[in-house]
Amino acid sequence: MSFLDYLVVLSTLGTVVFSWTYLLLGRENGQRELDREEIEERIMELMGKFRYMSANRLELLERKTQEIRRLISEANTVMSKLMVKMSEMERLELPKTEITEEKKEEQKLQKESEDTEKDFGIEKKIVSMYDRGFSEIDIAKKLGITVGEVRLILQLFKRNVG
Repeated sequence: MSFLDYLVVLSTLGTVVFSWTYLLLGRENGQRELDREEIEERIMELMGKFRYMSANRLELLERKTQEIRRLISEANTVMSKLMVKMSEMERLELPKTEITEEKKEEQKLQKESEDTEKDFGIEKKIVSMYDRGFSEIDIAKKLGITVGEVRLILQLFKRNVG
């Protein structure tokens, strides 16, 4: 028996025990006594309704469980196909990317600037790079300083030259 079957049996037993307890306590407290047959009839009617409702719920739950299992199976199939494709892609040698003319030019400028700037101070490096067309942000990134420092040095240089 599954967990849900145990749950149905326990709920049915609980209903019967509650009903009989209520009946016995009702008599002791002087409540209106009902005919024993009417009470048993009512209990049987309630138990029948409970069984019908629980059977419907269990059937619905079973359908949902089957649907979830089907979806999980589909997901596993798709995942397997993806893993196969990924392993195939990893086995293939990807062609090396070609360096565009812009990248070549930028690398050339960067190498030249690094070579010539080894002898200069930071201020001269900044001014030199700025004169060659580097932006303030690029200069800051390449030299590892803040953009504010680059701007300050450029402003000071402009005052001294001008």
